[in-house]
Amino acid sequence: MKIFGILNITDDSFSDGGLYRSLDQAKKKADELIRDGADVIDLGAQSSNIHSTQISEEEEWRRLEPMIDYLQKNKFPISIDTYKPEVISRSLDREVEYINNINGFVNPDSLLVLKSKVNQINKIIIMFSHSHSERAEGSSNLKKETIVSEVKSFFRSKKLELNQLGILDSQIVCDPGMGFFLGDDPELSFEVLRNISELQNEFGEILVSVSRKSFLGNVLGNVPPIERGFASLSAEIYLVSRGIDFIRTHNVKALQNAELVWRKCNL
Repeated sequence: MKIFGILNITDDSFSDGGLYRSLDQAKKKADELIRDGADVIDLGAQSSNIHSTQISEEEEWRRLEPMIDYLQKNKFPISIDTYKPEVISRSLDREVEYINNINGFVNPDSLLVLKSKVNQINKIIIMFSHSHSERAEGSSNLKKETIVSEVKSFFRSKKLELNQLGILDSQIVCDPGMGFFLGDDPELSFEVLRNISELQNEFGEILVSVSRKSFLGNVLGNVPPIERGFASLSAEIYLVSRGIDFIRTHNVKALQNAELVWRKCNL
């Protein structure tokens, strides 16, 4: 299992917006995540927060490029959390290890980028969301009884489309989305978690990001993101127990320590 350490270089991410906007702050946070046991740093410069403000592709790249330089100088794997075609293109030119796309490459221009740079792709992460838009949208028509089949249907059609561009199944990681990406009913997220093995069995490598998400805050009594740490870790260890491939988290140290102890207990 690989841990993706979240590094948001944004003003308005839902739990840590504004904390790492300066280059020095971002470098310090990256160093901390690496020390704590991250396998990959997931860099995001455009927030997907439900109330986020859109920034230009140029501004997004201006924030990302110095951190790409820094991490590559230190030979550390990078994931770029973006859905904008030009940023995807520039990231592939920089040979980053992962492109993490929250709208699942539904943008035709993004697909054209992938087609034109297919030989530069290492792995891409396609995320399911009910709106396939540029941010989380709370209200949805998805139902607990059908959410897993909806996620499966999207992944099936999207993987077929990507295969036709020359992208192999081994290069595709599926992310079922959590929290507001599924809807404001927390049971949607819990139902996906309960059935995560079904997704693994059919689609191969799976990434899940439950860290500080809304559905956890909801069941705890609408606590703010910063108070969802223990709940996040509980859900993450459940995923470890299911043999998940990738977990994306804010608190790398807590997950790394808990995973180590969990594995010791299961020797």
